[in-house]
Amino acid sequence: MPCSSIERWSSIVPVRRVAIGVAALIQLFIACTANAQSLGPQPPGYREYVSILGTPLGSLPPLATYTIAGLVQHTPQLMARYGFISDMALPLAPDSGGHNAHSLDSFGLTGLLPVGLGGSVSLTVGASNEECSGCAGTRFIAGIDGDYRILTTGVQNANANHFTLAVAAGIGVGHPTTGPTWTANLAFPMSFTYGRDAGTRLVPFIAPGWAFLTTNGVSTGEGMTSGRLYIGPGVLLLNPKSNFSASVGLQYIFVDKTQVQIGASVSYGGR
Repeated sequence: MPCSSIERWSSIVPVRRVAIGVAALIQLFIACTANAQSLGPQPPGYREYVSILGTPLGSLPPLATYTIAGLVQHTPQLMARYGFISDMALPLAPDSGGHNAHSLDSFGLTGLLPVGLGGSVSLTVGASNEECSGCAGTRFIAGIDGDYRILTTGVQNANANHFTLAVAAGIGVGHPTTGPTWTANLAFPMSFTYGRDAGTRLVPFIAPGWAFLTTNGVSTGEGMTSGRLYIGPGVLLLNPKSNFSASVGLQYIFVDKTQVQIGASVSYGGR
């Protein structure tokens, strides 16, 4: 073979190798893209929803403190809290129905200290346990909260003692599937107190608020900074002469098709 032919052939071979390599990369990219598209896009707000659920704000029931009950807390208080969501993956379910349900059980211990005559600060530590078919994971959660009573006013009703308005704020941290997450929230709890001054009292309350969150997206490669409205209604049962109290509550984050978190708390101390 002439030298000129050998030189032309040697110059063509590397080009063919490069072309084959590029074609293989393109096929791999198409396959990965098709696989990602098969998972379907996440609905608006879902990543924020999952991130908030990874912190005490979203996974535990609202704090039912003496502050929002219109009473003065005199001593430290310890509260055990439990929250449950039967299917946190419901927004991902197809319209035709049928999907892998993903539940969330959360437990927390909260210690509360009085601040003056109309406020309290609290520290929460706990864990959230995610369960679904073929997966499970328990993650640490923690938070610090505070509230302050803005006003308490009597109600001209034989069955209602007074109406209370307070302000509450907190910072939480957790590690959901979206990555390490921090939340900051501001809420304005409102309550009515029913019952005798010296007897058992029923305190229905509602706490609308705004949650700000940030996550670095270690698990997904995408960081996120956003905010969501939420609301936390509940009912507190207590007796000013007893150190024991209990409450049930709900927590809803305003994201389409998401479920309401239900929970309960029992506490000792404060009087």
